[in-house]
Amino acid sequence: MALIHPRSLEHWQEWRATRRRAPGIHGSARGPLHRSSSPAASGHVMHTRDGEGAGRLLLGVDLASETAREGLLAALPYLHGTAVVLTPAGMDLPELTGPQWRHEAVADPQAALDAVGVTSAITLGWHLGVGRLVHEWARAAGVPAAVVQHDVLTPFTPPLPPQTTVLAWSDDDGQFHRGGRDDIDVRVVGSQRLWQAAHEDSVDRGSPEDRPVFLGQLASIELPRRLTLGAAHAYCRSLGALYQPGLEETDRLSRAAHALLRRRGVELQEPPRPVAEQGRPVVAVYSADVLEAAVRGLPAWVHGPRMPSWVHEQWERYGMRRTGGDPTPAPPQDADEPARLIAQILEGTA
Repeated sequence: MALIHPRSLEHWQEWRATRRRAPGIHGSARGPLHRSSSPAASGHVMHTRDGEGAGRLLLGVDLASETAREGLLAALPYLHGTAVVLTPAGMDLPELTGPQWRHEAVADPQAALDAVGVTSAITLGWHLGVGRLVHEWARAAGVPAAVVQHDVLTPFTPPLPPQTTVLAWSDDDGQFHRGGRDDIDVRVVGSQRLWQAAHEDSVDRGSPEDRPVFLGQLASIELPRRLTLGAAHAYCRSLGALYQPGLEETDRLSRAAHALLRRRGVELQEPPRPVAEQGRPVVAVYSADVLEAAVRGLPAWVHGPRMPSWVHEQWERYGMRRTGGDPTPAPPQDADEPARLIAQILEGTA
């Protein structure tokens, strides 16, 4: 199955409006959006770090989640030119602290960008406010722009902006996200998240015989709750697995589902632990967490009875293995760090 809306952001937004509210579209399964005081209570802030190179590189950041920071801000240490980061006001980003950074509240971001002299731009997409502003400005200004992949892709992934480059985890992902369009270029850089996991020390790797943990995805708008909850309930009851609520499972229906699981004898793992701290087998319906667990040497599987065909296609595209068989193999990681490749592409040296 291909993207449901490969070309029209407006059509994707109309579809999105028909779904229940899910912070996963606006945040990350690995961390919520963080906000606090900043130079302005509303609007935008431009963060600038002067560099020695000739380029002036723009990063449009809508989210302060760990996933977003790995996808975009990990490239900052490798940029030689001046780095300009546009964010919503009130966003805390540790990477933008220190005396080398200047912070300016901007009432008119487009005029501010015109004055900066940006040579290239990058975002996580244009389905959120800053990303859309950046891509619309870049297209009007004739500035090359890119979107970096930061999660596994589904048919419900937002479409790419016109005339852009997608920096993908793999060629399969790039072609999938491209959706047959001829105005999209694909560059394969790999996943910074998985690359980091492969180069970090892990906790106890566990074994397939250890008690597994099922990672909750009730906040997913891609699948009905009856499927995601049903998969978790059946698996945890049959194998005595723990259920770890997703960070976004805080709404009334999610809390009711957790109470139901408890009444039926399922133990919840709270507070949630990141994959790096699990130390036990990991199971999910579909998630980049499965791939990270495999990279870290943890046994990892996917599980989802009666799932739609696109879920099975996704499992195959990412090499995710179903429960009952061998664990998911670790995706191979190139020697080059994705963040370094992204920086080189932004500066036109790759």
